[in-house]
Amino acid sequence: MRARLRAAVATAALGAAVSARADTITLTNGRVIEADRAWYEGTQLRYEKNGGVYGLPRSLVKHLDQGRQPETGQGDPDVARARARLAAGDPVQATRLLRAAIARDPQSTAALHLLTEAYLALGDARAARETAERALRLDMRDARARELLGDALVGLGDREGAEQEYRRSLLVRPDSAVERKLQEVAPAPSTAAPGATFTLRYDGGVNQPMGNAVVEALTAAHAEYTRRFGFRPDQPVSVILETESAFQDERVPDWAAGVNDGGIRVAVRGLDKPTPRLLAVLRHELAHSFVAARTRGNCPTWLHEGIAQWLEGGDPGRDDDVVATALKEGRVLPLLTLEAPFQTLPPTDVTLAYAESLSAVGHILRKRGEAGVVRLLSALGDGFPSEEALPVALALSYPEFQKSWEEQLSGGGNARPRQ
Repeated sequence: MRARLRAAVATAALGAAVSARADTITLTNGRVIEADRAWYEGTQLRYEKNGGVYGLPRSLVKHLDQGRQPETGQGDPDVARARARLAAGDPVQATRLLRAAIARDPQSTAALHLLTEAYLALGDARAARETAERALRLDMRDARARELLGDALVGLGDREGAEQEYRRSLLVRPDSAVERKLQEVAPAPSTAAPGATFTLRYDGGVNQPMGNAVVEALTAAHAEYTRRFGFRPDQPVSVILETESAFQDERVPDWAAGVNDGGIRVAVRGLDKPTPRLLAVLRHELAHSFVAARTRGNCPTWLHEGIAQWLEGGDPGRDDDVVATALKEGRVLPLLTLEAPFQTLPPTDVTLAYAESLSAVGHILRKRGEAGVVRLLSALGDGFPSEEALPVALALSYPEFQKSWEEQLSGGGNARPRQ
């Protein structure tokens, strides 16, 4: 495997041309918006894109670059020379050139990608992992960085971690080469559900009775979600039962890390049949699979987690009191800051982030019903950034939705969601 990865690195070409954009907006949560034109207007940042005008609170904007290319580092002569040296089989010289380029521009994603490749070619998987993670800190949706991180994890013997990164890369950008890498590291199939709705695998010993019961429960939930969403994933949903890991019977367990690759992985050691909590976990994870497939990975974490909590059986208004208290105390996290995976948050904010997610989805249901949730997922699936998808689907901008939600919480409204 490592030899194949080195060969791929030596021949890979990175440098797809990036179209020039008039203005680039970088938000405090790391999201980058490319706009035809952007300007500040009082406490708001306004921007124009594809004939529409949108607004965001100025406090959520890290900086505005006018007339700047969003991709960084492509024009650096050292990056170009390093790419040539890699192609020529000289990763040592490529590494020297790329370190110099990154010293000048620490945010050069092109240089970070190539340096990861160079380290892989040298067999230094640990340095490759650190460099790929550095690129991901600049952009969590960097598909190439996730692929390279997967390559590094393969070199470190972490096949499970590599599988997760390859899946996350594919959610952002389909790529046949990444799909082949995924097939090489993924566990071998054990059995499949009828109609290929699910592919069941075991990480550990085979527990056929539990596997059959899990697939039966998921099949019923799959039919329900297909009816409610008006959509079903094109590909079978991968289900991996970890038979050597103990199931954690808690509300926000370790698997709820805020990033879902479209598959379901759940620990079942110690269980001889599905418990009510396991069934809730399965519904939660299947909801993630539907959302990931419907939006092609273009979904804010708060919406992902809010929908999953709702469909697992959670009362959409369950956490309104918790969020209302946080609002009174000035601790509410703006939804726009909850787009990235929750593990990037301070540990003290994670529980509140999950509560806000369910509460915000409950507010969508109150304002627009289930049809509003479906429209929002459809808009995200069409490639709209979230700050554009909300007006399209809900007729409310991010600031307007945030204000409406906070007003409802402040007023103590208990209107039930529209179905």
